[in-house]
Amino acid sequence: MDQQQNGQANGAPLPLYVTLILDETGSMQSCKGSAIAGINQYLASLREEEAETRFTLTLFNSKKTEVRHNAVPVRQVNDLDVETYRPDATTPLYDAIGRTLSAAKQEAPNDAKKLCVILTDGLENASQEYTRPQIFDMIKSFEQGGWRFLYLGADHDVWAAGESLGIAGDGRVCFSKLEVAETF
Repeated sequence: MDQQQNGQANGAPLPLYVTLILDETGSMQSCKGSAIAGINQYLASLREEEAETRFTLTLFNSKKTEVRHNAVPVRQVNDLDVETYRPDATTPLYDAIGRTLSAAKQEAPNDAKKLCVILTDGLENASQEYTRPQIFDMIKSFEQGGWRFLYLGADHDVWAAGESLGIAGDGRVCFSKLEVAETF
């Protein structure tokens, strides 16, 4: 079996590169506590992985796209709290994905398992730099390079939204805002 297929390189787990694109728009205010808890649970599980795990966190809204951590060892990533996660403004989803993936392309090692998680409760409504077709093509190109994508969406048509971005059906998860923490 190919070493990439079984997640092993010379008997050791392949490194893991995780990019999380986290919606920090105003509509996330109603599930802020649950979102913080879910992200922190996810970080805790990544810290327990045997494989070396690098982590990138992008927080976005129409006022900013902030790369909080960029390909750092996950053990160096602090948990989110009410001071570090402050939902506000509208949803430039395409810009957040495009900017994050453009940077990740340079950071992710070729021999790593690569995962991009997009967590949002709403649809695109504020991008100025990237379009849906550009993001669709970018995601397809990244998938050909071994990336896996997960679209975690609350309170909207996740199946249609994920499909419009080129994310496979098994990479789309729909949940209620009340279940953000349980989603991870």
